[in-house]
Amino acid sequence: MAAAAKLQLLVRQPDTASILAGIPDLKESGLSRVPAKAAACSPDGTKLAAVTDASVDVYDLVGGKKVQVLQVNGTVLVDWSKTGAYITTAQRPSKGEDGQPAKNIKVWDVASGSLVLAVSVKSVNKESWPILQWGHGDEAVYHGVTNTVHHYKRAEGFKHPKKVPIKAVASFQPCPAAGKQLLAAFIPESKGQPAVATVMDCSGAAEPVTISRKSFYRATGASIMWNASSTACLFMVTCETDATNQSYYGESRLHYLPADPARADSACAVAMPKDGPVHDVQWSPAGDYFVVVAGFMPAKVILHDDKCKAVYDLGSGPYNTARWNPFGRFLAIAGFGNLPGDVVFYNKLNKGVCKQMGATRSGSAVTASWSPDGRHLLTATTAPRLRVDNNVRIFTYYGDKVCEQPFDILLEASWVQPPPGTSYEDRPPSPECISKATGSPSGAINGAAAAAGGSTAPAKATYRPPAMRSLQQHLQAGAAAINNGPTFSLAYDNSSKPGRITQTGKQLPPGADFVSKAAAKNAKKRANKKAKPGGEGCVDGQEDDEAQGGPSTSGSVGIDAAVAGLNQQVCNSTWTSKWCMQGICDSTAFVLANSACEVVITICALVTGLRRPWR
Repeated sequence: MAAAAKLQLLVRQPDTASILAGIPDLKESGLSRVPAKAAACSPDGTKLAAVTDASVDVYDLVGGKKVQVLQVNGTVLVDWSKTGAYITTAQRPSKGEDGQPAKNIKVWDVASGSLVLAVSVKSVNKESWPILQWGHGDEAVYHGVTNTVHHYKRAEGFKHPKKVPIKAVASFQPCPAAGKQLLAAFIPESKGQPAVATVMDCSGAAEPVTISRKSFYRATGASIMWNASSTACLFMVTCETDATNQSYYGESRLHYLPADPARADSACAVAMPKDGPVHDVQWSPAGDYFVVVAGFMPAKVILHDDKCKAVYDLGSGPYNTARWNPFGRFLAIAGFGNLPGDVVFYNKLNKGVCKQMGATRSGSAVTASWSPDGRHLLTATTAPRLRVDNNVRIFTYYGDKVCEQPFDILLEASWVQPPPGTSYEDRPPSPECISKATGSPSGAINGAAAAAGGSTAPAKATYRPPAMRSLQQHLQAGAAAINNGPTFSLAYDNSSKPGRITQTGKQLPPGADFVSKAAAKNAKKRANKKAKPGGEGCVDGQEDDEAQGGPSTSGSVGIDAAVAGLNQQVCNSTWTSKWCMQGICDSTAFVLANSACEVVITICALVTGLRRPWR
């Protein structure tokens, strides 16, 4: 097995980019402060593309030398293909000498430096980048135009594209699996017509075949996410306005579409655990689970399997970000941006069960990403989100901070993928490290306590006689209320406990609500009680008579018993009230008590619609 290389970081500051190597030192390597207005490392970790005013320079990360220069002026964005054989550059939209829109999106062969494809796009921005979508192994590249998706094949030299007609398509994503030509597309809502999410098979020579499809309203944009095996796809749709007026930033929802024709009926809206926006959705790199962070703060975190079945509840807290490590074993749940920066680490076990390994806090962090070895988490505070206290921090998978490096202005920070021949093992967590981090052999700690500064082993309680325990509990509760103040918190919900989500009874379609075992048992009891003679509720014929306004004599035994019990209670309360008031004024007490009795009986008669038998 090849030896593991040192972990490397790409950091970009104004007009320069550098490679930092080694943890915890993070020292500059051979590439230090190269001119770059934008930079990106290749997926195989061997090259760096640095954008300048006149060209795009390609550097070798191993030797630190410039190996290629792409002559393209005014590049604003750059992107690598799946294998790192091609580079896509973007220029600002402009017009050529003939008055037609200039081709501002270009694909370059890195080895030869030649231009292989050029298309024109009216708008270029980071939100929609990359505009060209690459298939598995760079076998094809997709470009969306009006009502059509162009499919360019590498074997044909990216010439003569195959046209896939999709009316009003706004965004699309090819599947990442090898040997498949599946395309997921989104059509926004327009002119009273609902939005559409669809998965199609484009392998045939004729028009694409629809595998699954779902339509819905209140959707103007979407982010499309495939799992690694290309068996399912998630659409996180957004709308600029919120119909419920609960959010100024619009609303968002999540939809699940299978890529198997036999499971086309399983397309559904993913049931959210609480009201509010969908903050983040992430597929596991293994493709067998996805995690959803959704709801108003404190947000809820739910783990689903690849069939869209909720399997584990990770609780709630001030979270809006989820990150899987490259092996799909460790999961980090964090809250960045305007949240405190709490980070909780989980270990995913069999059948989706997640065990907490540790927690920490990275204040003012903006981004987070796992290292290629899956054992470290990088958080970065970058501009322009924040122009002060810019830094990078690296934590272990159980929450210990191993290094921190400040910067005057930091624009970007990301991991560099390991070069070919380097491999990392998917190792389970170390029991010794987890026990040390949590302070207990079990390794489970409370997220709020850990974020506030960790946890310690609880002290042994002092023995108290049973007669003194109630008094001691009252005293402790009063002292806590005085010292700690109110227990209400917008960050943590103590009533939301993590645990496995189980469904009993008949299997329902994915996303559908289910009835718990206790609720089904109570409903059966109520039904049996109604069916008994003299039971509560309506029996045969009673509901129809009451709907027509006629008198109802059915169930009179039960009604008479209820009225008799009510009369007895009212009379008891009357004599009790009279006895209490006798010492003040016997006559006044009697009048008030009887008046109260008359009012109560009259209200009951109006509500039940019965004749008053006491008259």
